[in-house]
Amino acid sequence: MVRTEDTTPATHETGPTAPGMAQRLLGHLRHARYLFYFAVVSTVLAVALVMLYGTAQIVVFAVDLVRHGSISQEWGAELRLTVIEAVDLFLIGTVLFVIAVGLYQLFSARTMMPLPHWLVVHDVGDLERKLIGLVITVLSVVFLGQIVTWDGQRELLGFGVAIGAVIAGLTFFLRHEPRRPRQDQEPGQPPTRPPPT
Repeated sequence: MVRTEDTTPATHETGPTAPGMAQRLLGHLRHARYLFYFAVVSTVLAVALVMLYGTAQIVVFAVDLVRHGSISQEWGAELRLTVIEAVDLFLIGTVLFVIAVGLYQLFSARTMMPLPHWLVVHDVGDLERKLIGLVITVLSVVFLGQIVTWDGQRELLGFGVAIGAVIAGLTFFLRHEPRRPRQDQEPGQPPTRPPPT
């Protein structure tokens, strides 16, 4: 009986393939999204602090006004300044709240309570557009506060031009950034209005 030579190549156990290692690495990295929960909680805490501080400003001014017992032009100027500063703080708190809600929607797989349309975030582009709109509003209020407290000596032209340039740049970005169609809207179709209730 003739014995034939085995020509089958020997197999050696190799390490994990590159796609398998990449999948495992991505599996570990997806747990890093839980780090953003710390950012969400910290931002919500900042919202509470800003809102409470703005409210405290209004309350303290109202108490001082009652204690003073009279209304004058000086108190009127102080009232305008206090209100504008408080509104500025409230707008900053609104920006922080949008950031917190947007980060939660981007990195959390759990569903949230029903949100108004202006708070719904599908991707980072949605969050950018919402924040830019709020930043434009905050800058406008900041400039309004400078005008109200103007003493006739400070130069506001440069300050106003700088804020106007920033607002113009942000507006240009909003108008020329491509937008993704909504999930309930076919590409190329105009947005539909909800039926009247």
